[in-house]
Amino acid sequence: IDADAGARGVAELERRARQGDPSALSAVERAGRQLGVVLSGAVNLFDPEAVMLGGVYRELMDWLAPAVDRELARRVVSGLWSEDGKRLRAASSLGDAARGAAGVIVREVLADPAAYAERDAG
Repeated sequence: IDADAGARGVAELERRARQGDPSALSAVERAGRQLGVVLSGAVNLFDPEAVMLGGVYRELMDWLAPAVDRELARRVVSGLWSEDGKRLRAASSLGDAARGAAGVIVREVLADPAAYAERDAG
């Protein structure tokens, strides 16, 4: 399995979208609608102040955001989400790295909390 195939595919999709390729734009529009549908469940459940799109989504944000925003505006029941309400944002690449590093530590603590409790007590 080629581990870099997904990254290359996203880069190619971004390149084609920047060039205005109709099939690429259509694919990203459909993906944005589906992402909006899926995210609406989480937004309805947790009512966050904002939704940050990171990773490959950040790279495609210019094309995904309009469709995601439309779906969220249609589906979020609180009425607080409005299209172009600036609640959908791209995560910074530095923020992604920091959250990833923090996630590693959190998983270690959750896997063996006693080891960390003893370390703090000593």
